[in-house]
Amino acid sequence: MIFYFTGTGNSLWTAKEIGERINQPVESITKYMKESEISCNDDIVGFVFPTYMGDIPWIAKEFLLKLSVRSDCYAFAVMTSSNGKSGVSFKNIDQTLALSKAHLSACFDLQMPGNCLISTDKQNKERLKKAPERLNAIIASIKAKKQNFTSDGSFPKADFVTSSYFYGEHSFKRLTLMKNFSVTSKCNGCGICSSVCPLDNIQITDGKAVHGHDCAACYACLHWCPQNATLLKVPTLKHRPQYHHPDVALNEIR
Repeated sequence: MIFYFTGTGNSLWTAKEIGERINQPVESITKYMKESEISCNDDIVGFVFPTYMGDIPWIAKEFLLKLSVRSDCYAFAVMTSSNGKSGVSFKNIDQTLALSKAHLSACFDLQMPGNCLISTDKQNKERLKKAPERLNAIIASIKAKKQNFTSDGSFPKADFVTSSYFYGEHSFKRLTLMKNFSVTSKCNGCGICSSVCPLDNIQITDGKAVHGHDCAACYACLHWCPQNATLLKVPTLKHRPQYHHPDVALNEIR
């Protein structure tokens, strides 16, 4: 089984490519949002997540804390990011696996166009061009069940989720602007932003999108809006261009 979380489609594309090549099913973690416990008895378990500020998204942390796996499973993780670096992501995934007396076997970084920080069109095209070759190498390692991660045996701390960047409105308050959106007059109330939001945080009221406060910072609403009517309020990102993976369709998101 391969679990993924995606906003732009990068992680979905990656998960699908891996799943097809190693003959494993692929599922979005949003399918399990309302579950209190999740059990996976597969001998291979994969995680494909985007990197947010050098960590896994808080929504993925909540999922991982509910997940139990076989202690002897081969667990791998692939983190997609704009700079090809994942910070503490792999360590944090391993900590949650330790709750099942399992550990992360292998970890891989995959550089892709980002969902937040602005990169040029040239940079994005170059990353997309290089991604398949890098992914081929990752898949070869997974097929061979190679191990490249050493667990320190630690467990998640009590604030594992709440201390995350972008979590709720409770921590890292200087970053709450990163989750504030403005909706321009271009909005026609089509409801696409609402349908791709993993937390049902967007409602269509009087023909216009209205954002709540329960945001995962995936920016799917921004990147998939056909009218380009959703903008970040952060001055430096106000004109952040849309991006979504060219091989992922809208109906595959969420």
